[in-house]
Amino acid sequence: MKFRLAHQQVGNRICEASFLFFYGMQRRLPGWLFRKLSRPFLRLFIRLAIPRKRVVRNLSAAFGDSYTAPTKKGIAKGVQENFLQNLLDCFSQLVDPQHARKAIEIRGAENLQTALAKGKGVIALGAHIGNFVLVGTRLGIEGYRFHTLFRIPTDARIEKLIAKFLPRYYQSVISTVAKRTAVTKILAALKRNEIVHILGDNLKKGRVDAALFGQRVPSPRGPISLALRSAAPVVPMYLVRNYQGEMNLVIEPEIEMIRDGNLSEDIERNTRQMVFFLESLIRKYPDQWNWLTVRLWKNQPGRASPARVREPLQDRTRESTDRPGVV
Repeated sequence: MKFRLAHQQVGNRICEASFLFFYGMQRRLPGWLFRKLSRPFLRLFIRLAIPRKRVVRNLSAAFGDSYTAPTKKGIAKGVQENFLQNLLDCFSQLVDPQHARKAIEIRGAENLQTALAKGKGVIALGAHIGNFVLVGTRLGIEGYRFHTLFRIPTDARIEKLIAKFLPRYYQSVISTVAKRTAVTKILAALKRNEIVHILGDNLKKGRVDAALFGQRVPSPRGPISLALRSAAPVVPMYLVRNYQGEMNLVIEPEIEMIRDGNLSEDIERNTRQMVFFLESLIRKYPDQWNWLTVRLWKNQPGRASPARVREPLQDRTRESTDRPGVV
């Protein structure tokens, strides 16, 4: 236990020092020079944070032989390069308050307006795909009250750092460390008709047995439970890059919840529906998902039967952008 705490402290100090170092560079150098000088260091950090071999293992478990080995390695490299670009955009936002407005085009804003018109708030269903950090930034610039669920380390110096720089991202953070407090804050925000961003692809542990790429994954029931309790519409939104390198914030139509009167069964069925949607999104952008929020290669012995979800969801992401799918 003491070793684990010491390890976390060392990791926190490294993250703190790295952030302040790059932020100092960003403030003092022209944008083009900062990007040129920081790329080698950030690329090294990303190779450690997102190991290419681990991404390839997950790709193999998900797609089997439908991808060749060179293709899998190419996708894994693309995952790292996209993450690098996302970090650079996050640093750009620190020094240019309008960077997200200038760099990101919103598609499907009418879907968000329709959902907010119900007066129940909106649960923004996201994933660790594309630049998920700037989703709230882009909408916050437009005046939306936006909250993102995030596990903030219990470290006073990290908390102070987040409090200092978070306003530059036009959103607030609801810490998930204290779960009951987090639920209270989420329900209060929804009651005020605000947006709560929940990343639904943390599939390492959970109480619902769902299927991702035909394999059993444990999925948390929290996002769906909150949606059913609050009657807030669940609206998928994600920020991805097209082939031209431009960023698009895609806001999809609301996912209709299944309500058959049995809360426990409704939560399970809607959670499986959520995971099914996330799979369709990952299939479209395999090089923009970090592949670290699930361990598919460890689940291979027990392949799951197809999730019981409605067929219309299968085509949702195909109509979202003009970027052709990889699969």
